Amino acid sequence: MSGSKRAWQNQLEWMVLLCGASVVKDPSSFTFHQGTHSVVVMQPDAWTEDGGFHVIGQMCEAPVVTREWVLDSVALYQCQELDTYLIPQVPQSCCR
Repeated sequence: MSGSKRAWQNQLEWMVLLCGASVVKDPSSFTFHQGTHSVVVMQPDAWTEDGGFHVIGQMCEAPVVTREWVLDSVALYQCQELDTYLIPQVPQSCCR
């Protein structure tokens, strides 16, 4: 990952942590606790594997949104609805 992309990622992680959320970098590390909601934040144009990001939401059983969801939520001081920021996921039957 280039320096500028890594800097962006660090800043985004910092914002998420300041808002009281947790950062999980490995999808297999996702844990589910009562009263919490899991959301995958991703930027498709930064994904290095060809289209692999489309199944990450299924692996984590969580909605996948663009980083703009975090930025807008922080800028507006309120967690934004996910619908506007969702990244469409490929149905599991298409991936086999």
